[in-house]
Amino acid sequence: MGRLYTLLLAGLFFFSIQIFGVEFSPGYPVAYRYFPELTGAIDKNFDGLLSYDELIEGYHAPYLNKDLYQTIRLYLVNFESWQNPVTASLSRESIELAELSGLVAKYHYEQDNAFWNAWLAQPERQPFAEAYKRLFPHGLTSVIPDNLLQNHFPDCVLIALLASIASSETGKRLIFNYFHMTIDEQTFTIVFPGFRKGVSIQFSEVERYSLFAKTRDGGKWLAMLEAAYAHLSKKHLNANKRNGKAQFKYHQYSDLAGVNTLSASEALMNSPTHLLINPQFKTREQFKELLNSFVDEEKAVIFSILPLLSTPLKFRPLVAAPLGLRPFMNIRSLHAYSLIGYDEEKDIVYIRDPKGQSAAAKNRFTINQHIQSLSSGNSVIFEFMTNNPESPDYGVAYGLTEELIRHKLNQTEPEIMDLGKGAIPSDIPSPASTSERSPANTGIIEMSVQQLIDTFNVLLFSQCGPYQCPNNDY
Repeated sequence: MGRLYTLLLAGLFFFSIQIFGVEFSPGYPVAYRYFPELTGAIDKNFDGLLSYDELIEGYHAPYLNKDLYQTIRLYLVNFESWQNPVTASLSRESIELAELSGLVAKYHYEQDNAFWNAWLAQPERQPFAEAYKRLFPHGLTSVIPDNLLQNHFPDCVLIALLASIASSETGKRLIFNYFHMTIDEQTFTIVFPGFRKGVSIQFSEVERYSLFAKTRDGGKWLAMLEAAYAHLSKKHLNANKRNGKAQFKYHQYSDLAGVNTLSASEALMNSPTHLLINPQFKTREQFKELLNSFVDEEKAVIFSILPLLSTPLKFRPLVAAPLGLRPFMNIRSLHAYSLIGYDEEKDIVYIRDPKGQSAAAKNRFTINQHIQSLSSGNSVIFEFMTNNPESPDYGVAYGLTEELIRHKLNQTEPEIMDLGKGAIPSDIPSPASTSERSPANTGIIEMSVQQLIDTFNVLLFSQCGPYQCPNNDY
């Protein structure tokens, strides 16, 4: 089973590298460019050199940017052939000599587990090495979006935010450094950047129950974070003390029922505010610029569908469906999805369902039911839209009565009506899935920018990325 987990996670990590545009192969120019900055950041003995131990510490630190982490990996992968044999450290001169000798700068992810073992081998951590491995079986490679699975608690906002944070180099290290070893191997203190008071959680608390969020590789870090978040001060969470139903169902974890996005962002990233955008109010080009800025600045981003947000005021709260949305099949309202990647060249946005379900299929048509309040009484109108951007009817919403919508469906989609025993469907899916990318069922869904705009009417993002947020002074 352990080998299966390892192979699965290795496959997921490779999959993430391939589709999110992280195929990065820096060489000697990068090694020169960032050497002074890295020396200033991680040279602890101020000798102007970078030892293997200093690089290992820097590689797991939460305060650098993505370019510096990639450069540290470049140094570590090539350390043996680049080091000065006298000082057993890297200097700009030793890197230049390596280049002059004709050595090729290697860059790959296969050694990340070796770096993890080297970090654990430090004298201060050796007594707690096994405890850390229970949290992160593969070190930083365990902190990737595909590894997170929401379970019993209805805290999709929390898990989706964590997955979006984990999609960046800086973000995964931010999450990794929430954890601080305490007096024994059974307890970790978890300190969120926006809430300086630590919360101590024992392994036994999350191992007694099967209700906590899980990871594909069996690591306990996500369940520990979920438990710690539930124990945070009430001023950071929705006050569910008076919510008897939530308390009865979730007991001491009732605050995980309906996590407040603003509070979660503040606690997880110390991002003081969350900004909200309705994608439908942006042009495609404007939205592409936004997506590029989110990825470049490593911001945490989640999407959702709020049924009443796009509805004319006079129809609220009678209307049960959003107006003008063409969602992918199985993308649900009132559920959070993470932004975990964007490929502008291919016009593909990668989002992820925290439940880990990626079998969403594209709809051919979307039908939204609306109740119009008239002086003569309420009237039902069915909004019918085609979802194929190449169709001449794309962008047009037809308002049809029940009689007309039944006639249209019986003429064009009789099998759908037969299967539904005459019920008017809300979605008519295409027969082939457009989003299944891996037999591991990662929860990753591919969409074009236009499909994203047509699907969601809520976009929430952190004001800053994990490196830029204030007071991340570990």
